[in-house]
Amino acid sequence: EGAAEVGRAQLRAGAQVLDVCLQDPDRDELVDVERLLDKLVRVVKAPLMIDSTDAKVMERALTWCQGKSILNSINLEDGLARFEKVVPLGRRFGAAFVVGLIDETGMAVTVERKLEVARRFPAIVVMPQCPEDIWWDPLVFPCGTGDEAYLGSAAATIAGVRAVKAEFPLTKTILGISNVSFGLPPSGREVLNSVFLYRATLAGLDAAIVNTERLA
Repeated sequence: EGAAEVGRAQLRAGAQVLDVCLQDPDRDELVDVERLLDKLVRVVKAPLMIDSTDAKVMERALTWCQGKSILNSINLEDGLARFEKVVPLGRRFGAAFVVGLIDETGMAVTVERKLEVARRFPAIVVMPQCPEDIWWDPLVFPCGTGDEAYLGSAAATIAGVRAVKAEFPLTKTILGISNVSFGLPPSGREVLNSVFLYRATLAGLDAAIVNTERLA
């Protein structure tokens, strides 16, 4: 009941899609998805993004969804294994896909690596009849932790949005905004998240996963 109310609050604050993620190593995700969606679809009429790494959870969740849904996500971390499970589901239910720019060597941090990974997808999965059903996730990394591996990564993500939009103009882009401010004080996080979202939008970002109640 509490989680369903969070969904309603997000919609009141301006959300257009609800991202539903119930992954917890100490709980049964499939049972939790059933329990939440049974209540959520009764109180909201927004599209749902099913955010899971378990294809069985995705499949069950899609049977609850009203209208078009989004599957978050598929990537090449384990080669083709995830594609072979999730892509047929999306096609059967008419869902869109969030495609994370990750491959067997890890997450793409630089613009060059982001494009390199993205270019592999058309060769692996024939683009659907509606290319707007492909939502690239160029990945967001924390920029304030001092980790040298991620120096300049926020700027690279914004440039990555621009680059994949140029390469695949009919597709969409999406980012999990709050990752950029991980490790910072709460007040600083809100400011950085908002500025980062603004800059990413100028670069052509189509959608963002945010807490609408905390967005300045």
